[in-house]
Amino acid sequence: MTTPGARRGVTRGYVVGLALMSTVLGIALLVAAWGFIALLGDRRPVTWADAPVFLAPALVILLAAALIWAQWHSAVALLRGRRTPPWATAAVLALGTYLGWGLLGTLGGLPMADTWASPFPLALVVIWPLTLLLFWLVLLRRVYTDRPPPSWPWEKREAAQRAAEDEADRRERDSWGPDGPVDLGN
Repeated sequence: MTTPGARRGVTRGYVVGLALMSTVLGIALLVAAWGFIALLGDRRPVTWADAPVFLAPALVILLAAALIWAQWHSAVALLRGRRTPPWATAAVLALGTYLGWGLLGTLGGLPMADTWASPFPLALVVIWPLTLLLFWLVLLRRVYTDRPPPSWPWEKREAAQRAAEDEADRRERDSWGPDGPVDLGN
């Protein structure tokens, strides 16, 4: 249930934790997408044999920091009352991600085939903005609705079972008199 203007507060730790977890999700999606691109295209993200081993992971970590910054920026705007999706931030993030991969890869000594002309940064251009929008949607739901956090099906069954047990206990207590259980039988 959404009430206009009503807001629930969130802590800075909640926002940071949500940003970190959504970034981990984005990196996992990136690894999966790169795996499919590598499988279908029969190539690796960095094909240059003399490239330092840490270069591609370092680039991903730097670009993940840009994603976290974009998430923080969106969170601040959302908490200040702006409920529209961060389309401009997502567009800047997409463009910045491509430029960042290209420029930092070039500065790291990668050839053009591994930076600007590679299909791998295109996965970043798609996944990072989607991760930002997912982060924003989860935070929007938390701040501007009074719905409880989602639960797994087994959690719902356990909650229903606990509620039924509590109701049975309440009924049993209500049948007691002031001095304990009442014997209704003769």
